[in-house]
Amino acid sequence: MDWEQRCIRLCAAVVAAAIALRLWAGGALIPIGQALGTEEAAAFLVYLHTGRVVRPLPEPTETIPVPEEAEQVAFKAEDAELISIDYECDLRPDVGALLTEDLDWDLTGQGPKVLILHSHTTESYAQTGDRYEETSPYRTLDAGHNMIHLGKLVANILTEAGIGVIHDTGFHDYPSYNGAYIDAAASTKDYLEQYPTIELILDLHRDAADTPTGQLVTECSIGGKNAAQLMFVLGTDARLNHPDWERNMALALKLQVLLEKEHPGICRDMTLSKNRYNQHLGDRALLIEIGAAGNTLEQAEIAARALGEAIVQLAGST
Repeated sequence: MDWEQRCIRLCAAVVAAAIALRLWAGGALIPIGQALGTEEAAAFLVYLHTGRVVRPLPEPTETIPVPEEAEQVAFKAEDAELISIDYECDLRPDVGALLTEDLDWDLTGQGPKVLILHSHTTESYAQTGDRYEETSPYRTLDAGHNMIHLGKLVANILTEAGIGVIHDTGFHDYPSYNGAYIDAAASTKDYLEQYPTIELILDLHRDAADTPTGQLVTECSIGGKNAAQLMFVLGTDARLNHPDWERNMALALKLQVLLEKEHPGICRDMTLSKNRYNQHLGDRALLIEIGAAGNTLEQAEIAARALGEAIVQLAGST
């Protein structure tokens, strides 16, 4: 902390103390005390003391119960033929066994069950007719064009199906991109502590890669419309401790099979990575790339809706 910041905080604290002493004589500290109980006041006091900006956790969305029973989904080892895997590490799990493994979750009942966040919140898509202001190429703080928008689409689909959702709309990669996963991990831990009912963590991103013709574009057809593809990126314990990574993979495999059966070609090769990507924080935590920087927002929206519908289908089959 530089000397100027120290002076500003010290002066603010002195002024606050002086005002409190003047109000004490007038009996005005009761409403002041009540005001200090608010999240905004508490965050201000934390800032004065430590310099840390505290973001209040959002409240869970209100669910809309859906009475219809979902069709039961059964998985067979042969369904693994629908999945291709890009192995970026030396691990070779038994894909057929993981695909048929019991999921052992319940997304019904009280309390939020799903946490949606975005480690790289500012990621955005190709500029089209509805243009947006960029912070850097293919990145924006405009929540109508970055990953927050797609997270909201998925959250709405889950909520309408009666699944409680927390959607974290914090910017973990801005202003510091390099600390994005560290910041997202801290937020995730806070959510899990406050809402122990959470059973699924979704970290939604979009991919990016330079090609000879520009940024990568992923393509498939959904309902006769041109859509972006999805890609599951699975963290492992190849580098750091992550003993339950195969449980995450069992979930990802099931979702990818459902998606491929409903929309052939919607999924790119599943990536088995050496890194963890914060997936060690939960045994049902997934990182999913929705399209790539070269895709349009509209194409990504179609893929995001398909993802949400597949999660609802899988949740209702267990």
